[in-house]
This record gives sequence, structure tokens and C-alpha cells, in this order.
Amino acid sequence: MGYITIDVGTTNTRIRFIEGQEILGEYKEHTGVRDTAITGNIEKLKTALKDGISHCLRVCNKTLGDTERIIASGMITSNLGLMEIPHLETPVSISDLGKAIKSQVFHDIVDHPIYFIPGVKNKVKSRDIDNFEEIDMMRGEEVEAFGTLQLLEEKGNILFVSPGSHTKFVFIDDRQRIEKCSTTLMGELLWALSRETILADSIPRNLVTSIDQEYVEKGVKAARKYGFSKACFLVRILDLFTDATENQRANFIAGAVSYYDIESVKEYLQEGHLKILIGGAVILRDLYWEALRIQGYDMKQVLRVDQWILEKSSAIGAIKAFEWYEKLNRENNKN
Repeated sequence: MGYITIDVGTTNTRIRFIEGQEILGEYKEHTGVRDTAITGNIEKLKTALKDGISHCLRVCNKTLGDTERIIASGMITSNLGLMEIPHLETPVSISDLGKAIKSQVFHDIVDHPIYFIPGVKNKVKSRDIDNFEEIDMMRGEEVEAFGTLQLLEEKGNILFVSPGSHTKFVFIDDRQRIEKCSTTLMGELLWALSRETILADSIPRNLVTSIDQEYVEKGVKAARKYGFSKACFLVRILDLFTDATENQRANFIAGAVSYYDIESVKEYLQEGHLKILIGGAVILRDLYWEALRIQGYDMKQVLRVDQWILEKSSAIGAIKAFEWYEKLNRENNKN
């Protein structure tokens, strides 16, 4: 028996059939809750889910009868998703996620209950203009973080970095509870700069293709010395008056943006001895690793998570949360 896991993001949906820790079938579609926001209805997302579940079962020669459960996480539990569930307030353990799981059958997708895992938000004393910068939330990265810890067998105070369109910094305490999270627009900023500004002619649309340590460092130092706006314009200077390549210019601006990402959580990094686990795509993993090194962090405490772990982490985290859901239900039924 295996599990089907669904991970819905803003722009992408990924569905897997997994047995033990092995992914036997996978489906990825460029559809997410952004489509719901644009079209005003959920039909495109429902179609992607239906097609993805069928695809995963077909490619691994399985049926719904071979499926233990279907578990969903990510933006699918937002107001633009399939079933809205409020965020849990920190601190949040994986058992807390399990306890808050909700299920529902959507017959137009699959004749099987889907179990939905909520997201997580920071607990703050009040939500107003005086402390709004402490407010943050996530949907999906919580199971990715817990799955990564499970696969790496890591414990202690940890910062899990999940870089992408929206980079998430997830802080986990020594009791394996999410303490807080922090979000930046790293990927979206680079996308916008390379398409919607005067820099569109200076930065390649595919952005960084390989890490150039020298130009990442130049970008970090320029951001530190001159600020974000000036660092951005320096990309055009590099283009017009130097022989820097497209990839070097992309590394420069990526270094500048990553500098501010790390600055945004610098206060938390100084609070205690943290091990830093960096996830995300290979290029982004290497970018943040370089940015941390350049800024003087203890690289013995920084780990670039292997790709094989990241491929499974969301699914493993979702399954572990569901196992807690079942365990807690059994205990409640006994009482």
C-alpha cells in the first residue's frame, strides 16, 4: 500500500505515489492557486488534480485500492484552494499538524477522501501597524521542513531555508517545533527585474545558469555598500561598460538580492547556535550557500540538502503528519 501526496503551490502542482520512502510515480503541472485567482474558479486546479492522480496510478501500475490515503498540503488549503483551513499558530510540531488535518471527498476529482494539512503562521501579540513585520505565514514549507528533518535525522535548533519565488526561512527549535517563519520575494524580484525594468536588456531571462563566486561576492558587497536600488543599476553599468557576461551579471544581482534576504533574518541568526539547511533548486542552494559564506557565517553549520532528499521531503513530511493524525484518532477512540 502506498500514499498519494498532493503539493499545490502558487504556480505549480506536484502529485506523487510513494511507498515507504520511494516515489514510484510523479506528475507535475504548471497550475496552481494563481489560476484560481485569475479565472475566479477552481476548475483548472480540479482538472490538474484529477489528471495527476490518474497519471501517478497509471505509470506505477496501481489502483485506488493500492492507495492507503491521499494527502494534500500547500496552497490547496488557502482561500484560493480546494478546502480552506486556518493556519496553525506557532509553535507547531508535526503532531500538531496531524491533529489539525481535515478530510473531504470531491467526487469530481477522485472517489476517495483527501486529507488536508493546514499551514502555519507566526504567533504575535497583536496584528497592527506596530508589529506587522513579525507576522508571517506559510503553506507547504512546513511539511517540507519536517520531511527534510526526518530524512536527515537532524535535531536541535535549525533554520530551514526554502528558496524560490517566495523564499521561506523556517526556524525550528530543539523540540522539533516550528517557532516562526519569514518570507521574502527573492525569486519574484529577480523575475521582475529581468522582465519589467531597464535591466531586462542586461539580465538574461533564464537568470543564473551557473554560480560565479566572484560576481555573487561583488553583488553582496555592492548591496552592503550602496543599497538595493544602486546595486540594481550597477547591473546596467556592468553591461554597458565592462565585459561581464550575462551569467556574471545575473550572479551579481542575485548576490545583491540574497544579501538582503539574509539580512532580513540576521537578528534571528544571532540569537542562538543554529544549523542551517538549504533546500530549493541546485542553483539557489549554491547561491545562498555562497551568500552566507561571504557574509562570514560558520560554514561548518551550513548544509546544502541533497536533491534526493528534497525530492521526497514534502511527501515524507505529509505522510508523517498523517500518521500522527491516525495515531491521535486511535487514542481518542479508545477514550
